Amino acid sequence: MYTRSLGLGAVLLSVLSSAQNTLDKPPLTDDLVYLHQGLIDNLPINTYTMDQWIEGWIPQDCKSMTEEAGLNTADIQTFNVHFDDCNDDWIVCWHTGSAITLQNFVDTFARLPVNTRGYVRHIISLPDSSAWGYNSEGNIAMMGDVAVDNPAAFIHEAGHSLDHLNGYMPDQELSSSQNWLDNYNQDTNVPNNYAQTNQQENVAENTIVDTFNLVVPGGFGMVQPNWGAIFHQYATIDTKQREGGNLLVPGGTCAHRLENSEAIQLGGSSRIKVRLLREKPNVELSKDVRVIPRKKFHTRDICALTKRQFGAGKH
Repeated sequence: MYTRSLGLGAVLLSVLSSAQNTLDKPPLTDDLVYLHQGLIDNLPINTYTMDQWIEGWIPQDCKSMTEEAGLNTADIQTFNVHFDDCNDDWIVCWHTGSAITLQNFVDTFARLPVNTRGYVRHIISLPDSSAWGYNSEGNIAMMGDVAVDNPAAFIHEAGHSLDHLNGYMPDQELSSSQNWLDNYNQDTNVPNNYAQTNQQENVAENTIVDTFNLVVPGGFGMVQPNWGAIFHQYATIDTKQREGGNLLVPGGTCAHRLENSEAIQLGGSSRIKVRLLREKPNVELSKDVRVIPRKKFHTRDICALTKRQFGAGKH
């Protein structure tokens, strides 16, 4: 889960500690906002074009996430996004009441390296009074304005995919591995307040740190003099992303993808449904990519706790 920091980190952490396995190492900084501009400056927008799905169709996962948020699926517009670095499209769902424009939403996602994007199934933008995001089985939901000019939000949520869907380690989740715990125990700090939540969030926040370290000239040490306090954690991310095929490094073409969810018809008359059936969007992947197996995981629970404690308008 990702929240846009508004100075509530310490309060948020105290709330979360009652329901999470809070880590005992102190944060190096309150947040990672100081990394955002470097990521924007050094993660170029990968070239893309878009076309919109015919009205009446929606991906099953976008439908489920929209309904889970208590919103109307009729307000969702769906698009195929064709990137120059992949023969297979990404499917983007955007609510017409979103706090982020469609172009900014896709532009921000388009900054992710292609091998990072490969661990994202769909992205969906939904309106909300709070700014937060979550990952459900590789689908990334961005709520409110959390994703506006904020590639770190996508990197964090993609980090959950790389962890839970075995991008970092082929046989288990990195966050629960002995390798991760051994390296964590060699450091004196975690990156920020939110990384204290649990090891899953710590891995996701260190994914942001390592991406910065990889793409920004001079690396993390150029902006953080105490880089050694979390070195073993982000260095472990770096080792694992290299072993997985440079998962966080820009360039190249797609080699792996998450299978798209099924295209589902929205309600309407039987005559409309018959017509739409002839125009059902093709969501099949090509044979050019390795299909990453689907696996159940969901990071929304912690976000629900955050919203419940702070109410509308708090992050």
